Amino acid sequence: MSAPAAEAGATRQGVQTWSAHLSMLFAELSMLERPAAAAAAGFATVETWWPGEAADAWAQAVSAAGLSVALLNADGGDIVAGDRGFLNVAALRERELARICEALQFAADVGAPRINVLAGRLLPDVPESRQRAELVGALREAAELAEAAALNIVLEPINVLDVPGYLLPTAADVRAVIEDVSSPRVRLLYDVYHAARVGRDPISEAPLYVDVIDHVQYADSPGRGAPGTGDIDLERLLEALTHAGYAGLVGLEYDPRGDTLGSLSWLPR
Repeated sequence: MSAPAAEAGATRQGVQTWSAHLSMLFAELSMLERPAAAAAAGFATVETWWPGEAADAWAQAVSAAGLSVALLNADGGDIVAGDRGFLNVAALRERELARICEALQFAADVGAPRINVLAGRLLPDVPESRQRAELVGALREAAELAEAAALNIVLEPINVLDVPGYLLPTAADVRAVIEDVSSPRVRLLYDVYHAARVGRDPISEAPLYVDVIDHVQYADSPGRGAPGTGDIDLERLLEALTHAGYAGLVGLEYDPRGDTLGSLSWLPR
């Protein structure tokens, strides 16, 4: 699968294309059953958190289902235990860069044009300014790896209500880091849910960042559920993104609360 193919999908609204996030959707199935289920539901594009030791088998399942891969996360540690990356930890830089290198290689193998890299949670005994400087330095090295692979790195704001102490809780924080890194290979993953969770209006905020957005993820808020379970009007959001010039993917990264197919009743087939 080639990188351009990862931009193609089965269902369009305006210039947007849906991507099924297989770490959230079809969670009623095993990881290796989810690609086929996504294809059967009409998706042509998927994304995932780091698949870990199942990476090779997951790639085979995606290929067998005829799917493209939009995005995958680099290894950010034990997500269930609360880890969200360690790029702010100077002593772990080499390990984290090795994880990014591994993710870039896997992305190239499956034809994904970008990887999502988690910044880390604030250390209590190190000044925040020093941790941000460490993050920027690590990302400059990572950007060189991404340039060599002809792939992009995206940074995702994660709200501090769900993940206290996350280093980059807002899109403004991510933009500041992107500007400091100063590489076209480092871009923004705009997550609608995380923006809304801290009181931002994604419909008005997302267009302000369209110049640095490389990918969008959606879950309704509050609740991180399917469209229509919260307050974010998906139709208006898509119109705002389209009007601002965003022509990329929208990853559906929501909790379906059970049967995924039932949660997709809103989606035109």
